[in-house]
Amino acid sequence: MRKNHRGIFCLEGDWWNDLNRSSTVKPVMKLLCQASDGIVFVHRDVGTMEEFNHYLKKWVQRARAKYSVLYLAFHGAPGSIYVGDGYGNELKLDALADRLAGKCKGKLIHFGSCSTLDGDKRSIQRFLRISGATAVTGFRTDVDWLKSSAFETLLFEIIFRGSLTLSGASRIERSVQDEMRGLAKQLGFRIVIRRD
Repeated sequence: MRKNHRGIFCLEGDWWNDLNRSSTVKPVMKLLCQASDGIVFVHRDVGTMEEFNHYLKKWVQRARAKYSVLYLAFHGAPGSIYVGDGYGNELKLDALADRLAGKCKGKLIHFGSCSTLDGDKRSIQRFLRISGATAVTGFRTDVDWLKSSAFETLLFEIIFRGSLTLSGASRIERSVQDEMRGLAKQLGFRIVIRRD
């Protein structure tokens, strides 16, 4: 992957709906960027659907082309994420696909959320077809926050070793199985690659 396409655009929701708790994936992004050559990131806290839509529009702009991975760090359920405080507004994959229609060529979307990819493979393929994304990654189960954060750090390092083509996504899948099979299985990790 060319170095100018080595970025993560992270949108993160409020995990606890409690202003005294400040869990965030931002330190994970900082660690990854410090440990890896040339990976950069943007991190935005998202409290409302309006903020989510605003930043999603920013991500797909040509000026942000180097951010080839969209990292959605929210609470989730099968086939959806929750945008806003805690379990706020539910956003289904179909609605997200419509917002991203045709704008994700050469991109990967990672759902850092519980159970979002615990769904019908046909609906995930529909999401990929509409959005144009090469692949999606995420979890089929409810995941431990700390374990999933450690896993995601290693996952992103694997993602940026190669390209975000269909064959590159297949290599990502093989590398995860070769290097992190146990934790991937424990977390219910899933990668779905677009079929052309």
